[in-house]
Amino acid sequence: MVRIFRYLFSILFITLIIFTFKRKNYKHKPLKMILCIIFCLIIIIMPFENLFLKFNTPETAFKYTTNNCDIVKVVKGDQTALVIYRERSSTYATVFTKSGAKWKAPFWPDKQSFFRLENGATVCATKEPNSDSFYIMITTSKDIKLVNDNQNSDFEIFLEDDYWIDYVAYVKNYEGDYIINIDGKEYKIEI
Repeated sequence: MVRIFRYLFSILFITLIIFTFKRKNYKHKPLKMILCIIFCLIIIIMPFENLFLKFNTPETAFKYTTNNCDIVKVVKGDQTALVIYRERSSTYATVFTKSGAKWKAPFWPDKQSFFRLENGATVCATKEPNSDSFYIMITTSKDIKLVNDNQNSDFEIFLEDDYWIDYVAYVKNYEGDYIINIDGKEYKIEI
């Protein structure tokens, strides 16, 4: 609903600028028109209302920000929640922050790091804003029996199919080296 207002605001702004530029003889008219168009595109692309809107749960904040995506799992940290979701057979994740008792949708993209390990496993680390904590997702083959780390994080399975198992954990206030143990083999991860 708020997206509609964002689009209508942009259209109204463009219309107002066109009429203003038609009536008056402005110096540097093309440059000012280009700047106005860029401003409108930023309004359309960047969800500025996310700076102000708050939601009761991370799930409702997620539903506001996306269209037709299925939530797979929500992992809550101290002041954030990682929402893992599926879109067209791919898995994605985004962080929602807590503001008082309410949840806020992200304004800027999350800081995520992706790694491929020697054993073929993939790792995605998503930093919690303004914190030393992060969420880690690991995709391993179905043959793997043990996944843990040197921070004693609680790894949970969030997705499983015939070939792969996906794990997720919240790593709170890590310091020093971060090491993942997959079936007895250790991997140092640079976050």
